[in-house]
Amino acid sequence: MPDRGKLKIGDKICLLKVPDDDLEQRKKEVAMGIDEAGWTANTIELIIAQNPIVEIDTIDEFGRPWFSCEVMVDGNPEKHTLAINEDDSWRLI
Repeated sequence: MPDRGKLKIGDKICLLKVPDDDLEQRKKEVAMGIDEAGWTANTIELIIAQNPIVEIDTIDEFGRPWFSCEVMVDGNPEKHTLAINEDDSWRLI
């Protein structure tokens, strides 16, 4: 498993899959009938489908790396900022 604690600003990673925690969250939200259930999982699926290579642009005060990216949704660009999990859903390039 890659170590997110070693990532630094400017590192590029490839998103490989939706993290298991986000898939589980979506499953729970769908079962509860929540509007926009699984927003994070859905967004990560879009990123992977459109351009899975992202660049770390921020490290927060807890050492957690974040990236920003833009995806197209219904022909319109949407900007998203997401944190990297400590799991096997990504790899360093």
